[in-house]
Amino acid sequence: MSSEKYIHTKVENKIYSYWEKKQLFKPKKNKKKYSIVIPPPNVTGSLHMGHALNNTIQDLLIRYHRMNNYETLWQPGTDHAGIATQALVEKKLESQNINKKSIGRDKFVKKVWEWKNEYGGIIINQLKKLGCSCDWSRNAFTMDKNLSSSVIKVFIDLYNKGLIYKSKKLVNWDTVLKTAISDLEVDQREVNSKLYYINYQIENSSNFITIATTRPETMLGDTAVAVNPKDDRYQSLVGKNVILPITNRKIKIIADDYADPEQGSGAVKITPAHDFNDYDVGKRNKLEIINIFTEDGKINNNAPSEYVGLDRFEARKKILNELGDKLIKEEKIKNKVPYGDRSNSVIEPYLTEQWFADAKKLSIKAKKIVKNKKTSFFPKNWSKTYFQWMNNIEPWCISRQLWWGHQIPAWYGPDKKIFVANNLNEAKKLAKKKYKKDVELVRDEDVLDTWFSSGLWAFATLGWPKKNEYLKKFYPTSVLVTGFDIIFFWVARMMMMSLEFTGKIPFKNVYVTGLIRDENGQKMSKSKGNIIDPLDLIYGIELEDLLKKRTSNLMQEGLAEKIERKTRKQFPNGIESYGTDAVRMTFFSLATHTRDISFELGRLKGYRNFCNKIWNAARFINNYPKEQDKFEAKTDADKWIEKEFNDVSKQITKNVEEYRLDFAMNEVYEFFWGKFCDKYIEDCKISGETANLHPMLKKILILMHPFAPFITEEVNELIFDDGSLLK
Repeated sequence: MSSEKYIHTKVENKIYSYWEKKQLFKPKKNKKKYSIVIPPPNVTGSLHMGHALNNTIQDLLIRYHRMNNYETLWQPGTDHAGIATQALVEKKLESQNINKKSIGRDKFVKKVWEWKNEYGGIIINQLKKLGCSCDWSRNAFTMDKNLSSSVIKVFIDLYNKGLIYKSKKLVNWDTVLKTAISDLEVDQREVNSKLYYINYQIENSSNFITIATTRPETMLGDTAVAVNPKDDRYQSLVGKNVILPITNRKIKIIADDYADPEQGSGAVKITPAHDFNDYDVGKRNKLEIINIFTEDGKINNNAPSEYVGLDRFEARKKILNELGDKLIKEEKIKNKVPYGDRSNSVIEPYLTEQWFADAKKLSIKAKKIVKNKKTSFFPKNWSKTYFQWMNNIEPWCISRQLWWGHQIPAWYGPDKKIFVANNLNEAKKLAKKKYKKDVELVRDEDVLDTWFSSGLWAFATLGWPKKNEYLKKFYPTSVLVTGFDIIFFWVARMMMMSLEFTGKIPFKNVYVTGLIRDENGQKMSKSKGNIIDPLDLIYGIELEDLLKKRTSNLMQEGLAEKIERKTRKQFPNGIESYGTDAVRMTFFSLATHTRDISFELGRLKGYRNFCNKIWNAARFINNYPKEQDKFEAKTDADKWIEKEFNDVSKQITKNVEEYRLDFAMNEVYEFFWGKFCDKYIEDCKISGETANLHPMLKKILILMHPFAPFITEEVNELIFDDGSLLK
């Protein structure tokens, strides 16, 4: 230990290779069991601060229990990320002048698999850099054969129970990707917009009723004007018709509570095919539903001929020009507009035929389990969010218009009769029973929503539906560590699927982490230029390389210069090298039970100093001969440090069990620096009683290992040379 500073670059790869070589992350038989399934990162992804926080927490929990005589399993894996992966491979093929339609579905899917096999393991290797001690021999992928089989089985079973069905409903539609997307993939952005006030003439009258809208192009699909039944201004007009401008169709004025007398003019146009609220109004009032868009956001044949084929925003301009004096006012406003997070295009509510799961029925057991505290949330307040979503649950759109993913196991007969089966041969048998002869069947081209397959993650990765040792030992899992943004999209759906198919909860506890923000409390985003790569914190990065990373994709957005100025000011010399243990301990210290977490570089520097303190304390102790293996309290100082160690050990156990890792990290820091180094070691120097320094250091290394695995393992090897702390 000649170096005066701990040099993490000489240690981390060596130590991790040793752990893997010795297979120290595999379960070791014991009576007590502890298991975690990793929230599967997208196969297209790379490590970000949210991943780093989430996975270091999981690693601490798994190491802590592994070292406290539990048989532990941390089940790893990645998600096939249907939309993101398909978009990425399409873009790659386009750069080679290859169109996916020209090569067909089978060859395109083959290309995706080729990409996955070459690049899909990037984030796994990055997780290893964080010290993540998953059992990598069990690494799973949502498109693996065994997982795909479980997905098909679940679909068929739910369909046969009447819990999956096909229906024409309004969905979030991405006009660029030409697929339905989930709410999580919709980014609600506040933008500068305009509210247009338009007069609709009352039939057989020279009077008008004024509506206000931000989307005048959708008026081509209006089927009513709604006013509030308590709004005295419009009572006499309810039941009358108005003449819809541009189309000259007659539509009725209806009374509905949805119309807000305080908003706009108090009268609102109703377009059931292109607005979720309007769709509900349309169902209540049995209105006609007219879709006026094509799947790529152009005007279809349901509009006047001069509009057919126009892009939706071109149609808006044309309508505004042609309204003439019927357009009475334009008002500048700020409002939220939905954008697709992958395509960066405005999302349209779009009426289309999709597959749905009856989430309302599936949610009944899942709500009861949390209410009865068989599954508990930490912090407790997140259970309110869970119930808020579950109590207002809507049918779950589970189909996507993609080629990459689990293709829906449904075939159609000549009369569009649906046959759901494991494969074509089974579907043909069902069809022959129906038609009494062989008929041609056509398979449904859609794939399942990625969240459908990840909803089975907790039990399918352990081998379900086959009964095996892992499923028996490690299911239900002990805890799920996840972000609050997917409590509904993933946590709730795992609860529903697990209870439906195993009859058991998927996890006993749900630890919900906050969102990592920058030092100023702002959400980290590419456009703000405040994203920090956790691997840059570990290894450091030069200023010029940092600038390239932050601005390379922003030139067209006009943000590059602004971000460069901010980066030069914040990191004049680039990002320093801190090492994995310092990064991990910083995350633990910030793992408060709050919604937002501000990442502080100053705290990170403090934990780098703490690593050096550990290193130098070990160097000092190594100068003395190792006289004994066990701690034996002989002096008052010995008795004091033994009591302090026992107290801090109990407190850390309590904090870990309550998921207060910030408190636990503080206990470790205060004990080691303030009590062991500044007090006990100094007392030993004065008294000359140094025999207990080695045994106490050993106990401390074991205590600290889940927090700082690399430096503790290195110190243990150099001083004690008795095998891994994980043994």
